[in-house]
Parts: sequence; structure tokens; C-alpha cells
Amino acid sequence: MRRLLLALVLLAGLAQAGTGTVRVRLPGGWVQGYAEADVLVFKGVPYAHAERWRAPRRVDGWNGVFDARAYGPICPQRGSITLRLGRWLGPYVPPADEDCLNLNVWAPAEDPPAGGWPVMVFVHGGSFTGGSGSEPIYDGARLARRGVVVVTFNYRLGPFGFLALPSLAAEDPHGSTGNYGLLDQIAAFEWVRRQIAGFGGDPGNVTAFGESAGAMALCALLASPPARGAFDRAVLESGGCNFVYAPEEAYAHARAFAEQVGCALDDPSCWRGLAVDELIALEPSETDFEKVPFKPVLDGYVLAEPPERALAAGRAAAVPLFVGATEDEYRLDVTAPGDPAKSTWAGVEAIIREKEGARADAVIRHYRARFGRALDAYYAYMGERILVCPSYRAGRLAARRAPVYGYRFAYASSYWSRLGSMHGMELPFVFDTRAVWPFWGLFLSDAELERSDPLVRAVQSAWVRFAYGEVPRAGWAPAPRLGSGWLLGFDVRWGWRADDWAARCALWGAGEPMADR
Repeated sequence: MRRLLLALVLLAGLAQAGTGTVRVRLPGGWVQGYAEADVLVFKGVPYAHAERWRAPRRVDGWNGVFDARAYGPICPQRGSITLRLGRWLGPYVPPADEDCLNLNVWAPAEDPPAGGWPVMVFVHGGSFTGGSGSEPIYDGARLARRGVVVVTFNYRLGPFGFLALPSLAAEDPHGSTGNYGLLDQIAAFEWVRRQIAGFGGDPGNVTAFGESAGAMALCALLASPPARGAFDRAVLESGGCNFVYAPEEAYAHARAFAEQVGCALDDPSCWRGLAVDELIALEPSETDFEKVPFKPVLDGYVLAEPPERALAAGRAAAVPLFVGATEDEYRLDVTAPGDPAKSTWAGVEAIIREKEGARADAVIRHYRARFGRALDAYYAYMGERILVCPSYRAGRLAARRAPVYGYRFAYASSYWSRLGSMHGMELPFVFDTRAVWPFWGLFLSDAELERSDPLVRAVQSAWVRFAYGEVPRAGWAPAPRLGSGWLLGFDVRWGWRADDWAARCALWGAGEPMADR
């Protein structure tokens, strides 16, 4: 009976498509969205309320009909490069507000199968300091047409999401501090479990997928006791489990930040009295992700131990994973070719010595042996250290207790070949947002769009099949198990390719947590 009623609601919505509005009934109340061809769209739906440096307060419902035809506010931030440039080019995303915990839903506009459509929940990246689920590059309409319900959401960022203060821990009932952004993510997944059936989704079949810091956050949630059961499987795109701060590290960053904002560490009222714009203006603008001061924290509640260690010991959630990275992750650093610190051997060796300490000589020998050009060595060193090898390592650790499949994305645009298959290059294929700024610059001609069309179908097929509980598959090619010696390669042509990451990542611990080596 519930399924029949849902079908009637959806069909009624389609009948209103000419007016541009549709309504569905959730456990929390009516929501009004709109029909976009054969997809129903709902934007800006609140899943929780945010109060500065406190756990999110869940939203269970509202009075009347909630108007979900426009994106809700994004979370305060200095902003990712796409957000900043987008503001210069014109309307791009909504304005920011601290009460920013809202989500967006795209659902097929047809009768769902028995039990509902599989649900795919995306966690955006942005170094834990920028980004939004409302960015046009994450529009879920084309992915939803593959037969899934797609959800994107905002979570608190920068100091609002990851500032750790002992005084905040003292006032929290769980002694927690520094993981407000992760608590937001947990609240979003809990909302999906409670409410997604109203959109035709199956609350018992939720696939999380995240890119960059979004994948790192999902890695943290795998190890988080409060997040247990949040999702049933996950796709980790270019992000591992190793970027979390110990409390003393997080507090050291807070002390440095306190000097800038002029508040004592033991005075939460002073911190809460600061204007949003003031906090954003004083937030460190750090381009080196490893030095970003605001990341998840081992607070003893949300995270009791490093996620890699939890994976290795079997204390993390044992769910199927689809794990991979791009071929040329760090070529996104477009400043490198003209920078002697990154394009000469003297400069690259100095970077390695600063980061590696006593093991620097071995690391330098490793990259000297592999590359003739210093610039290529820089790209490989940074990409493998921060993105590729942590992703691979997380997958190998998780594969001890659950099915883990591996992929490698290698497509490069004909127009910007110097960027190669850079960090985030899989995103316009996962969402099929190639014509959306800033990705449109990589697909400027009909010929380039035609060249990439088959790969869009292959990528979306793999992601969606995984959401259906199957082995990820691109055309004829199923994704191999990670550690089998093969990966599912995505390029103009796709299929199995030899896995050389085991050798490339041996330096970084191909199958053991780095902290334990």
C-alpha cells in the first residue's frame, strides 16, 4: 500500500510538470520541488540545524509545505577555487549562512521498484575548508536517470566544522570537539535513512561516494562508532584514511588561530561572539593540504583512534568499497611548471627533505630512479603521498574483511593535455556535468564531447551497478578485487589494466597503516 501511495504521489507530481512543481510526502511533512524532464528535483531541504561549535540538531519535520525549489545557503568558507571564480563570473551558488545544513535530492520520476531505488549520497571535497553540495558540478539529475536517488549535502567547514578547543570539549556531553563537520555528515546519513523512502529511495540500500576530502571523511566515518550503519557501501575517490589530527596537534592549530582572532582558548563565549565574516577573514589561507589547520580530530568520541589503525585491526565498518584515484592527481597544481621550487631537482629535493626528514634520501632515490624531469617527479611525489597511496592503502586494509574493488581514472582532455587526468577529473563523468563550469573548459567542442560520451556511460554504469549491490562494471569489464594485480582502468578505452600501484606505493605502506610502520 505504501508503494502504491508513493507511485500516486509521483504520478501526480508528473501531472503538474507543466506548472514546474511537484510535491511528495515525507515522514516530516510535505516537500515541494519541481520536475526536470524525467527527474524530480528537491533542493535546500534541512536535515539539521547548526549552532556554532555544537553538535547538529536533527530536523524531523516542519509545518505546512516546505518549498524545495531552490538551493539553501552554503556553509561559511573562504571557498574552493570553483566557488571563488564562480562568484566572479556571476551567480553560481547561494550565499553563506551558519545554519547551512541542507541537502538536495534527485529522484527518477517513475514508479520505484519494490523496496525503492538505490540511494547514492555524495560527500563533496574541498580540503575540509571549502565546497558545497550545491555546486553545479554535483548536479545529480543525469546520474538519477540511471535508476538511483542521488543526494548531495552541505557540512560545516574550516573553523566552523573542525576547530578543536579544550573548553568546547569540556562543555560537550561526550567530551567531543573538532568534529562538527563529521557530526553533520552523520546527521545527513541518518536523515536519509529516516526520510528517503518518501522520494522513492530504499533506506536499506545507501551507497556513500565522496571525492578528495569527501573520501577522506568517509574513511573517517568507517572508523567512527557514532557513524556505524550510516551507509551500506562506499566509493572512495582520491582520498584515504590518514589525514586526522591528534588532540595536541589540533589544539596547537587552535592556539595559533587564537592569536589571530584575539580570543582565549578557555573563553567559548568570545569565540561564539565573533562575526562570521571576521572568522572567515582570519582563517589561514593554506594551499598545501597537509598544512591545512582544520581537519578531523581524534576526539575520543567521533574518532577514538586513527582510521587506518581501525581498518587494520578490524574495528572499522566492514562494508564493500570501490576505491581509486586519477592518473595525474597533482597536475592540478598549474603553478608548478614555472616554479623553480617544483620544477628543478634542487627544489623538489628540498620539498622532500622538508616533508620526509630522516627517510628523505630513500624517497629522493625512489623518484630520481623513476623520472628524468624534476617536474614529473614533483607531481608524482605529491600525488602519491597525499592522494593515490593513502587511497590504495585504505583499500588494501579494508580488503581484509570486505570486498574491495579498484579503479584508475586516466582520461585527459585534448584541450588541456598538460593537466593530464588531474585531481577531480572523474567528477564530470560521474555526474555527467562536462558542460558545467569549470569543466566545460575541458570539453570545448562537439568532438571532445563525442570522444568522452562513451566513457560517461562506462563510469556511471560502474558507480550505479555498485549502488545496486553488484560488482562495479564498465561494459564488459568488471572491476577486479584490489590486490589481485589488476584495476578497472577508465580512459577513452576502458577495461582491465595492470595494477602498478602496489610497487609505486610500497614506499608509503601499500598494505599497512603508516603510523604503525
